[in-house]
Amino acid sequence: MSSLATEDIHRRAVAGDGDAQFALSRIFDREGRHDVAVSWLDRAARQGHIASMTWLGTRLLVGRAAPFQPNEGAVLLARAAELGQAEAAARVAVLAAVGLGRPQSWETALDWLQTAAGRGDSSARAQLVLLTDDDSVAAAAARPDPEPALWARARKAINLKAWLTPPAARTISASPRVQVFERFTTPSVCDWLTRRAAERLVPARVYDADKGGRREDGMRTSSGTGFSLIDTDVILALLRARMAAANPDLNIAGFEPCNILRYDIGQQYEPHYDFLNPEAPALAEPLARQGQRQATFLTYLNEDYTGGETAFPELDWRFGGKTGDALLFFNVEPDGRVDPRTLHAGLPPVTGEKWLLSQWIRDRPQPII
Repeated sequence: MSSLATEDIHRRAVAGDGDAQFALSRIFDREGRHDVAVSWLDRAARQGHIASMTWLGTRLLVGRAAPFQPNEGAVLLARAAELGQAEAAARVAVLAAVGLGRPQSWETALDWLQTAAGRGDSSARAQLVLLTDDDSVAAAAARPDPEPALWARARKAINLKAWLTPPAARTISASPRVQVFERFTTPSVCDWLTRRAAERLVPARVYDADKGGRREDGMRTSSGTGFSLIDTDVILALLRARMAAANPDLNIAGFEPCNILRYDIGQQYEPHYDFLNPEAPALAEPLARQGQRQATFLTYLNEDYTGGETAFPELDWRFGGKTGDALLFFNVEPDGRVDPRTLHAGLPPVTGEKWLLSQWIRDRPQPII
């Protein structure tokens, strides 16, 4: 953008033009001057600029290039949603699903998802198609201009109880605790999650027990991506709630942001523990702040590969899940002591690529990120 164009945007922003203030904030963001960008967004939002409310509210939720003010972010998003913004309505649906800034309510979440779909939000529409039991919705939604009543019909045909009720567990080992859930979720949900992750993959990392923090390591060669609160949608929120309902010892408040992983041919995660070693000095701080990783819940998102099993050498057992199957294992014993028998590895695929959703669960509530 030329300096003259930027000067014109600045002039209009100073004069109170909300669109110009929003545009100016994006310029400052590109320059890395996020504090100035946030100040312009705040100014525009206070004047009722809906796009600025939505973008600022989203950033405040998790402190992304902005102050960490989740409650203020939720208020801004709610205001933008009430004023008719489609993206804000979709985000408020997630806030209702997780209970941030408002009481947790699945019915309210689905109502807002329907509202976002009616306003044209493509993600909200796709989620309703996945969630509904009305088989005619998908065909009607694929038309160039779906009827407005379609989204209410889709919303009405969602069997919320079924989505929140996991299948029965099959116990593999009572000690350590290992369970398998066949057909934990549907192939269509697996495909949805895989497509959401595909363009965001980065090399996977491990905890650095010597120096603290995380780093890339040759023992883990897969790629993956995390889903923070602002990356989460209603589908993912429902799946996490379904995980929490799968075992009485799981508390959804302890769920970390989930990760979706891809293992290409030859990529692996060598034998390792998911618990944090309480004897490693560099891990003392994350243990004190976030608690221990008490359990791991893996959902297998595809099956068109060979090899790639999850192997437990101490148990002499491997698991290669079908699409939608899930595996739960506890990394600690019932009294909280770490369990070295949970040593496990992600074996390399021989053909194809393996997709997996990994959900770590701590023994205390997790911060919003």
